[in-house]
Amino acid sequence: MRKIPRRPLFALAALAVVVIVLLMARGSPVEVDLATASPDSLSVTIPVEGTTRARDLYAVTAPVTGRVARLDIEQGDTVEEGDLLARIFPTEQDARTLATLRAEVQSARGGVAEAESRVREAELQEVQARREVERRRPLAEMGAISAEAMEQVQLAAVAATQRLESARAGLTAARAALEGAQARLLGAESGQAGAPALPVTAPVSGRVLRITAQSERVVGAGEPLLELANTGGLEVVLDVLSEDAVRIEPGQGLRITGWGGERVLTGSVRTVTLAGYTEVSALGVEEQRVDVYADLHDVPRSLGTGYRVSGEIVVWKGADVLTVPTSALFRSGNGWRLFVVEDGRARLRDVELGERNEEAVEIVRGVSAGERVIVYPSDAIEDGVRVRATSGASVSSRAP
Repeated sequence: MRKIPRRPLFALAALAVVVIVLLMARGSPVEVDLATASPDSLSVTIPVEGTTRARDLYAVTAPVTGRVARLDIEQGDTVEEGDLLARIFPTEQDARTLATLRAEVQSARGGVAEAESRVREAELQEVQARREVERRRPLAEMGAISAEAMEQVQLAAVAATQRLESARAGLTAARAALEGAQARLLGAESGQAGAPALPVTAPVSGRVLRITAQSERVVGAGEPLLELANTGGLEVVLDVLSEDAVRIEPGQGLRITGWGGERVLTGSVRTVTLAGYTEVSALGVEEQRVDVYADLHDVPRSLGTGYRVSGEIVVWKGADVLTVPTSALFRSGNGWRLFVVEDGRARLRDVELGERNEEAVEIVRGVSAGERVIVYPSDAIEDGVRVRATSGASVSSRAP
């Protein structure tokens, strides 16, 4: 029987050992979740909370002192401009008060007549002064009168014009005094026995927010009866951190998602206040806050004033920007890095970021469209490590 040489057998065995060692050194590929860098839309938002309020709020007050009848309206009722809100029976005045008020009216009428007379006199003087200037001007041009005499005539015309303006202002004041005296007399006379009640009507169309008292009572002139708001002009007062407020500008979009209803309410920022204030958070941390005022579009009838709402302000929006999931990034010194899969191996890349939100980030430099990146990289992932995609796993980089 022919013997097989031992030397080739030893060579084959050594080769097999080397192959086994190399295979063990390479190890199994690490399973990873992958996402594809692709152009997409991206928006950056700031979460906000606040309360609603009526932009136009009206306090309806009693025009005179008297007895207000029981109100027939309720809180939350909708009223139209000119609708009757309340009826007031003015307090009766004694004979001395009425005589005094009537005398004030007569005195005011005399003041108006006197002011009208002063205006007519001032008008005549102003016309005469202008005519005198016209007559003296040719004489001054011929040298028949001195320049000083001509200046005096022109100065007299200017003074006459000013006296006319003063007289007209006095007439305006006299007429206003007469209207005030007549109004006071009207209020006093309306309170006499048998006088009709004074109606209090709605100044605008809106909803009744608050009623001071429903029952019949005695009120003084200027005392509030109820509050009325035009809910069509509903606005939102949002309090945000001062470091977030510097990115908010008028005209930016607002989305209200938490208000009690199912649909999303939209609006826009109207103004950002420049005066901040300190507020203590629920964790006891002092924060600098800033108020932001925004207008709501298409306000639902069920949403009133003083309601708590929450949502977000869109401070930046981009279309067709290269994005990857935020979970693919990790800090490295002062920069950012991620892993890109090339030929089945993880390759470390330095990247430059643009705008970002909680789910996606804009890649300015370092990654090309179509490249696959590793999301949630573990400690087992290093530069050059063999990787393979988790079976059936695919992470989207689509931004909200």
